Amino acid sequence: MLSVLVALQRQRNVVLGDRISPQLTPSEMGGCFDELHDVSVALEKHLENAYHLLAGYDSDEARRWASEGELWRKRWRVLGERCRYVERQPGPRHKDLEAMAAAHEELGSIQATYSRELLRFGSELAPRLDRINKRVETIGEDLGKSGSPTGASP
Repeated sequence: MLSVLVALQRQRNVVLGDRISPQLTPSEMGGCFDELHDVSVALEKHLENAYHLLAGYDSDEARRWASEGELWRKRWRVLGERCRYVERQPGPRHKDLEAMAAAHEELGSIQATYSRELLRFGSELAPRLDRINKRVETIGEDLGKSGSPTGASP
């Protein structure tokens, strides 16, 4: 139980740990990879949770999802700084670090794009979908009252 609480506290209070050394030890490389993997999995879970928002607008759910996204973004940013993904150092970089930096950048881009499109859905498309659903419901009620099949004149 205590380990779960410690893990949750760490997630909520993301802080920049020691940055990797310019010499990049195998241990540091492994740590950066593990963190990158965790951030990648966390993004996937965060994006999967968006389906709650698509079912209908709930302001509490929208705030919770947005807060979760801000926490993910902070964790992603701290990882980039700690592992020096965002630095463009002169000279060659280790190919695995370069690959991780590219994956890190793509994760940020995916999160930003997904969030932007979800906001667009919520502000532009969801109201239209609600109106269409209400219209279809009304049509169904009218058909139920008249007993008339679709397309038939009363």
